[in-house]
Amino acid sequence: MSEGDGTSEADAPLVHADVAVAHWHVRSWGGAEYVVTRLAEVLDSDRVYTIGSPDPDAANPYGDVQFVDVTERLSPRLLRKGQARVGRVFEYALWEDVDWREYGTPDVLVTSGATTRSVLTPDETLHVNYCHSPPRWFYDLYHDRKDSLVGQVARPLVRYLRMRDATVDPRVDQYYANSPIIARRIEKFYDRDSTVLYPPVDVGAYGNGGDEGFYLHLGRLDEEKGVPAIVEAFTDGDAGRQLVLAGGRGDVPESVMDRIRGSESVEYRGFVTEDEKMELLATCRALVFNGRREDFGIVPIEANASGKAVLARDEGFPGMYVHEGENGFLHDGTPEGIYQALGRFEREGVAGDPRGRAQEFGTDAFAESLRRTLAGWLADARPTL
Repeated sequence: MSEGDGTSEADAPLVHADVAVAHWHVRSWGGAEYVVTRLAEVLDSDRVYTIGSPDPDAANPYGDVQFVDVTERLSPRLLRKGQARVGRVFEYALWEDVDWREYGTPDVLVTSGATTRSVLTPDETLHVNYCHSPPRWFYDLYHDRKDSLVGQVARPLVRYLRMRDATVDPRVDQYYANSPIIARRIEKFYDRDSTVLYPPVDVGAYGNGGDEGFYLHLGRLDEEKGVPAIVEAFTDGDAGRQLVLAGGRGDVPESVMDRIRGSESVEYRGFVTEDEKMELLATCRALVFNGRREDFGIVPIEANASGKAVLARDEGFPGMYVHEGENGFLHDGTPEGIYQALGRFEREGVAGDPRGRAQEFGTDAFAESLRRTLAGWLADARPTL
């Protein structure tokens, strides 16, 4: 890191430090890749070490940071490439076999994701993990999935991988958590402290384009996103309310799609581009969000950054983020609960400043917090006589 704009006295330990960034895998460009790209940029790292390559193979759409596949240097190469395609089962072993001396023995290694925690760094390297969640299928969602046909067959493997996951934990020197929800899981399942570092949102890129009279749901049409209840709230409620759904098809039953197609009050746009997404956020009346136990949930923050209220399920991070009557309203996730939240919003509006609420998640706040905490950990980790 070079001295110059944005470098403070508190950042001094980072100025001459060699910092490397690793991300557990990349198969397509998405939110996790956006976050690790921003993280690498803040730390003046021009590359992110990862497993695999995106399909289709394309340049990083989020910046000039290059993603480098570490399996190219693992042997036997063809076997390791095959293991990488299988997924999580082999990722702990793949990362464990990466020799960081081949990449310059960094002073600091920041890893993103669960399986990268298994890296064996030189003893002088500070290993910091940015945790988006302990693997949910091992821990908090285990009982939700274990009784399905796949879950029953996979139980012995899941138990082995859970032990593997716990075993690698001491290799991490410090943890970042992407929300207080994840910090709580890290404490519960790993018995470790962590520092909350919210993923960055480019708040300044969003704007309020007025109210064109429609409510918006942004995201895949998944059961986990609570889409069936949202659709029911609008199709069984007042015909005067309009809902726009934007996102991939997801796993909702065909009966829900039939209901959408047969309703004059619901429009499904399918997958939308980034520009189209921002236009929808700018011109909607409010965002309706119904994800179950969301770890973080960037869409409510994007909506507030666009000056729009959020009607969010009172669970997970969105339930903490939305302050009733200030930047939105909360509901219980049922069609009736969503319907009532819509009514409260239309009667009362919001008294606060949604854009102001989103500011603490901006890119500047992310960069300052990342540099400050990392510099402090690095200073504490260096041996003294």
